[in-house]
Amino acid sequence: MERISKPHIVDLLRIFDKKRWIHPRILYASVRSKPELIKDILRYFFVYQREEILYFKLRESAEPSLAHLPQIAYNFEKKHYLFDSQPYDVPAESRKKVQFAISHVPVTLVFPQLSGDQPSTETIAVFSQGSP
Repeated sequence: MERISKPHIVDLLRIFDKKRWIHPRILYASVRSKPELIKDILRYFFVYQREEILYFKLRESAEPSLAHLPQIAYNFEKKHYLFDSQPYDVPAESRKKVQFAISHVPVTLVFPQLSGDQPSTETIAVFSQGSP
């Protein structure tokens, strides 16, 4: 793993954080050294190399909740990550800004009738229809 640049390691950790793949999260602040980051990654993954590709395999001691992770590998020749054997632009994806929008459109909530009383007709502003 020492052959992977620190920025590429940090980008991978950003992806883990962004997609909430690993809990507790691995801190990737710039003050942390590359050996510290590698040590934290190795708590979750066993790494091995075949030719010019470094494979990250989940440790058996890793939580079962991590089984959803893609197969991760790093190609030293092309200097990029592979997720499920497909090239994945980790630096670009990790630096993408989260897209969101705030809408100030009034929304009406209708609550189901739970007893013999009349249905609620209160209206409050919550999320717009376009908001997930």
